[in-house]
Amino acid sequence: MRKLTEQDLGKIVGSKVSGYRVENARIKNGPFVDSDHYGFILGKSDAGQYVTWQFHLLEGGAITVYWGHYFMEDRDAAMCDFNTRDTSSPPQRFKVTITETLKMTIEVESEDKYEAEQMVSDNWRKSQYILDADNFVGVTFEAVPVADGE
Repeated sequence: MRKLTEQDLGKIVGSKVSGYRVENARIKNGPFVDSDHYGFILGKSDAGQYVTWQFHLLEGGAITVYWGHYFMEDRDAAMCDFNTRDTSSPPQRFKVTITETLKMTIEVESEDKYEAEQMVSDNWRKSQYILDADNFVGVTFEAVPVADGE
């Protein structure tokens, strides 16, 4: 196995590997002495499905691919993976906020909308309405990087 060059990448882009046309290729970023002996490929099948693979060159210039990540027709996700995929990169720390949404509808009589909302709010604060798993309507996850020292 030898060090990859930009010339190697130029020969790889446009070729076909395991049924996928290579749209892009790059040399791996990494802290190890032999990191530049490996690379990543972004491929697209005739059916419009995307893959990213890690690869290296065998003796004679043949490509061997492995550790495929498959993305169906989602090119944006495949491009993101291709641009950020380095197995030697250190893991990052994230704080992930989970927000569950519960929903209940209460019917009340009042003079106007604001009074209706206030009545239900007051009764909710008095625990007259308890929302539980039966009222679940959705969940979201939001990850933010943890700053150094946090």
